[in-house]
Formats: sequence, C-alpha cells, structure tokens
Amino acid sequence: MPSTHSASKPVGDILLVALLPVATFVIGAGTEFSERLMTGAQRFERLQLDELPLALVAFSLGLAWFAWRRWREMLRELDKRRDIEAALEGKQIELRNLSRRVTESQEVERRAIAHELHDELGQTLNAIKVESVCIRNASADGDSTIHATALSIIRLTDQVYSVVRNMTGRLRPVALDELGLAEALEHDLAEWRQRLPEIKFDFTADTLPEKLGDPCAIALYRIAQEGMTNVVRHAEAHNVSLALTFHRESAVVSLSLRDDGRGVELHTMRSGLGLLGMRERVEALGGAFRIESQPARGFRIEASVPFDVGADAVGVA
Repeated sequence: MPSTHSASKPVGDILLVALLPVATFVIGAGTEFSERLMTGAQRFERLQLDELPLALVAFSLGLAWFAWRRWREMLRELDKRRDIEAALEGKQIELRNLSRRVTESQEVERRAIAHELHDELGQTLNAIKVESVCIRNASADGDSTIHATALSIIRLTDQVYSVVRNMTGRLRPVALDELGLAEALEHDLAEWRQRLPEIKFDFTADTLPEKLGDPCAIALYRIAQEGMTNVVRHAEAHNVSLALTFHRESAVVSLSLRDDGRGVELHTMRSGLGLLGMRERVEALGGAFRIESQPARGFRIEASVPFDVGADAVGVA
C-alpha cells in the first residue's frame, strides 16, 4: 500500500502546475510585462519578435504532447515489467516446488536404504557373528588357528556392524522416526559431547506440536547436522548452543545454531554447497533462512519452517 507521502506527491505537482500560470498572470498584470515586451519588440519588427509568444505557446503544447507520449510508453513498460515479474515469481514457485519434491524423494530413498541396511545387512551380520561365536566356542580346546580365525571374524563383524549403524544413522536417524525431532537432536549432541569433551554443547527445545510435519522435522534436522559438522570442522569454538523454538502465533518452528568461534566476514565468505543446500531446503518449504557472523564473534544460523508443511495438520495439539 503506498505511503501518504508517495500518494500526495502527484497532487503537489498538479497544484504547482496550476499555481504557476496563475502566479505568472498576477505578476504580469501587475508589472504590465506583456505591454512592455510588445513595446520593446516593436523596435525589432524586422526580427519578428512579436511572434515569439505564439511560438512559445506552440513549443509548450509540443512539450505537453511529448510528455503525454512518454507517459503512455512508461505505462506500457510498467505493464510489461509487472507481467515479467509475475512470470518470474511463478517460475520461482515452480523451482521451489521442484526442489521440495527432489528433497522429499531423496529422503524417501534414504529411508528405504537405511531400512534395507538395518533389516537385511544387519540380520546377516548378526547371523555371521552367531556362527562365528559357535565356531569360537567349539574350537576353544581344539585347533588354535580356527579359534583365532573365529575371533577375527567376530571382531570384523562388529566393525562392519558399527559402520552400518553409523551409515543408517546418517541416512535416516532412527531417533527421528521413533522419538521426534528434539530427542533426535539431543541424541546427536550426546554423541558430539562424547567425541569432543573440550566443547560445551547446550541444547534447549520448546514443546513442539504433536503433528509436526515430516518435511519440517527432516529439514531442521539436516540443517542441524550440517551446521554442527561445519562448527566442528571450521569454527574452533568452545561453546555451541542449539535451540528449537515453536512460534505458536505464526505456526513456525525455528532452529538456532550459534557458536563462539572465530567467525567470518559475511561479504567475503564463499557460500559453499552446505549453506546453499540449507537455504534451498528451507526456502523450498516456504521458510526463512538467515546467517550472521563477525570475525572473532562466532557464527549463527537461523532457520524457520512452517510446522505443518507437507502434513494434514489442523491446529496445534
């Protein structure tokens, strides 16, 4: 909606145009400017200066016609620009929808792969370990080579199972499906605390709606994953805080990740694929993404996503 100042500006221009000839008439009548001009022009009759007022009137009409033409062209250009902007906005919406569908397809595929790894490969590894334990027990008083081989198979099976478990967690965290977003993030932070005891990790979370949409939960979880990885690799931080906030009025869940690391100048920072992927993931869901940083003052990531996006949520539990 235009402001009062912007709306009153054309009115002021019209008043100026109307008052200018009135003021000119009053000044001319009081000073008898036209009579003096005509008297002075008679001395230069050979130059036809008495025709100058008529020429100026014609010139003024020409300028008015030129201004009218430019005004019509401006209106046509504005209409074209509006059409282009509307088309561009439509394409942006299509791209966001496409990005969202691609992301959802990736998550579905990740979930399927994670289930296959957990169900098929996990069961197979358990079966191998059971057989190896039987061989180890049977060869305890017998062939030492067979016994050592069985122990080696058990150890390798445990290693492979650990790798499969980590891969499954990265593809689709079990805690996210079984416990929810806040609990899944708390579980991840517990692992970070064990691996990096020199860094203090804080986590706070509001009570989230029970009907939290799966796309919202996955998006915020992936952003937290990527953000924590960047902090550990590059930030050189001593304190890291992660917060989940539910804004009931706007039906939005926001995630805030901040650290006290070395920070960067945002205008000199190269936007890597990680930050770009975060932004695209959030904006594809109709959310907002923001980063803040200054040298020696840490880094902050803010992501807000509608809680019921992609879900049939009606109201808040």
